[in-house]
Amino acid sequence: MVKVGIIGVGSFGEKRAIAIKSCKNGQLIGITDIDLERTKTVSHNLDVPYYSVDDLLAKKEIGAVLVCVPNKYHVPIAIMALKAGKHVLCEKPLARTTEEARKMVEVAAQSGRFLKPGSNHRYFLSIQKAYQIVKEGSIGDIISFNGRIGNNGERIKNSWFWDKEISGGGTILDNGCHLLDMARWFMGDFIEAIGMTTNLYWKDCPVEDTATGVFLTKEGRMATINSSWRQLSGYFYFEANGTDGYITVDGRFDTQGGDNLYWQSIKEDGRIHSINYGHVPPKSYQLELEDFFNHVEKGIEPEPSGRDGLEVIKMVEAIYKSNGNKTKI
Repeated sequence: MVKVGIIGVGSFGEKRAIAIKSCKNGQLIGITDIDLERTKTVSHNLDVPYYSVDDLLAKKEIGAVLVCVPNKYHVPIAIMALKAGKHVLCEKPLARTTEEARKMVEVAAQSGRFLKPGSNHRYFLSIQKAYQIVKEGSIGDIISFNGRIGNNGERIKNSWFWDKEISGGGTILDNGCHLLDMARWFMGDFIEAIGMTTNLYWKDCPVEDTATGVFLTKEGRMATINSSWRQLSGYFYFEANGTDGYITVDGRFDTQGGDNLYWQSIKEDGRIHSINYGHVPPKSYQLELEDFFNHVEKGIEPEPSGRDGLEVIKMVEAIYKSNGNKTKI
């Protein structure tokens, strides 16, 4: 049983706290947040003690800390937790810049503790099944990956997400990092990129509301990712094409009625298969945390690792640097 503390109990931190309550191998010991009234409310609702950051990190029984604060504070707080001897799950994106992410990875290595970026999308049932099918070789070698992800932007309008000093960037750093992580998970590292960003709808927003990146592996395999804060058709969609078939995950919950998976294997039966997971209650936060705690208990580095989180930030920065020109990752 891994005993856990949470730093930051805004909407996402509270979701994580609720998820821990359902985990069979994790126990929430305490929470903290700079907003004391918010902290007291969550503490009361979940019946969990609250502490100062220093007092929380000083608790020897706490083995892991979840960092659920705005992006600007990921680095200092995660490093404090690592140096205090805690394993860290830091919400996505791992950091605002490659330099920040690299520093976090270095401190994790020096401390002998694990650093994992939040990646609950890997624990959607449709994506878990898709990854299994790909790794079994049913659709051959993946040669291209095409995906889009986003939301309508209303929830984050004029929030800290719009403040580049706090967020570090716009939609490709916020939403896009999920699919960038997914593309690497399915295809491996990328070495080159070309990308563009724009403010297509939220014109007063100082960070991008729309972005597209095209990435190449050393073998020339390609991934194309589009992210938007004005995507009205639903949340995410991607298709991976292989030498012997394809696989599609359609997570456009609002318009398509659920989380759908489609695949066809030419070398197997050639039929188009489909599974709708829309009727299954979502448990991605719980499943991710249970997997994280399991790795901590066994002393095995969890996935995605801190290095994986760093590589995603490098992909984001490549888009920002590109401005329509090919750039190295």
